[in-house]
Amino acid sequence: MHQKNFYISRLIAAFLSGTIDAEELKELNRWREESTHNELLFQKICDSKNRDGHVAPSAVFNKKKGVDIILSRTILKRKQALFIRIMKYASVVIIPLIIISCLIALYNSSSTNELLSESNNVVKEIKPGESKAILTFENGEQIELQKDTEQTIADKNGTTIHINKTGLEYNQDTKTAPSEKETYNKIEIPRGGEYQLTLSDQSKVHLNTMSSLRFPVQFKNDKRVVELEGEAFFEVTPNSKPFIVKIKGMEIEVLGTSFNISAYSGENARTTLVNGTVKVIPENGSNERVLRPAEQAIFNYSSEEFEVKTVDVALYTSWINGKIYFKDQRLEDIMGALSRWYDMEVVYENSSTKEIRFGCNLNRYENITPFINLLEKTGKVRIKTQGKKIIIN
Repeated sequence: MHQKNFYISRLIAAFLSGTIDAEELKELNRWREESTHNELLFQKICDSKNRDGHVAPSAVFNKKKGVDIILSRTILKRKQALFIRIMKYASVVIIPLIIISCLIALYNSSSTNELLSESNNVVKEIKPGESKAILTFENGEQIELQKDTEQTIADKNGTTIHINKTGLEYNQDTKTAPSEKETYNKIEIPRGGEYQLTLSDQSKVHLNTMSSLRFPVQFKNDKRVVELEGEAFFEVTPNSKPFIVKIKGMEIEVLGTSFNISAYSGENARTTLVNGTVKVIPENGSNERVLRPAEQAIFNYSSEEFEVKTVDVALYTSWINGKIYFKDQRLEDIMGALSRWYDMEVVYENSSTKEIRFGCNLNRYENITPFINLLEKTGKVRIKTQGKKIIIN
C-alpha cells in the first residue's frame, strides 16, 4: 500500500509540475477511475488553495542560506554546484513528492463518506437511474420492464422473448415456420432509466435514458433496419444483410461493428465509431461519410452540415460502463445529460454559468453528491438544492 501511495504521489507531482508523460497520465487516470474516493482525493490535492498551503514551507525555504551554512563546514568548494543542483531538485521535486505522499496517506485514512460530507449539498431526493423500460408489441399491448422483471413470452411468429435482469432478448425458433411479414416491437426508456436489448440476429443494443428503439421481431428483408430516438450503443453481429440505424435526418449503415449514436431532440446528432466501419448517409442528399475507429460524425440539424473529427471514444461510451465522464465541456451540456439520467430539474440563476467548462470522472450509479462536490470546488459556481431541483448561480 505504501509503495502504491508513493507511486501515485510521483504521478500527481509530475502532473502538477507539467512533466508527466503519456503513459504516466494513463496510469494516473486509471487510478482516478478506480473509485470516487480516488477522484475526490485527486481534486483535493490539486486544489490550488490546498496545494499552495502545503507546499508553502518549501517555497519560503532559504536555499542560499542553507547552502552557505553547509559550505562553511566543508573545504570541498568544488562540490558547491552539485549541492545547489541537489537542493533545487529537492525543493522542486522531492519536497512536493513527500508532501503529496503524506496527503494521500492522510486522506486515505479518512473514509469516502468523510470526503463526500464536505459539501452541505447532500442530495437525498436525486437518485441515479436504473434498468427500466416499456415494451410495446405490434398490437399495442405493453409490458413494463423493471430490473427484477423475469418472464418468457412465446410470440406467434416463432420468436421467444426472454426478459430477465440482464435485459430483453429475442430468439428465433428455427423449428417454427416464420411469417413473411416483418412485425415490429418498440422499447422506450423513461427519464432516469436504461435498458439492454438483444435483437433476433443477436446484435446487442444498450439504450440510454429517454431513448426509444423500433425494431423487427425478426429481420426478414434484405436489410436489418431499426429506428432510434435518443442515445444507444450498438454491437452489431456480422451478417450478409447490412444493419441500418435510422435517426432523424439520416441513416447509419454497418455490416458488423461497435458504435454509439446520440440523437436527442434539440441536439446535434453524433455518431461515434469504436471499431469496424460505418457509413453515415444524410437524407438531404449531401455527401455520405465513412467513419474509421475513433472518428465521430456530427450532424448539425440547423445548417444540415456534417463535421467529422477524431475523438476520445471513452467520452461518448463511458456511460455503458457505469461512468460519468466529461472533459472540458460546457456546464449546460453536462447538466443536460445528467438531468436525464438523474431525473432532475436544473435552473440557472446566471446564464453565464452555462458556458463554464468542466470535467469529471465519476460512478454513474452513485448519487449526485460527488459531482456537486467537484463542481463547487472550482469556485466558479454556488449550488442550492430544492428536492429534485438543482439551482446553479
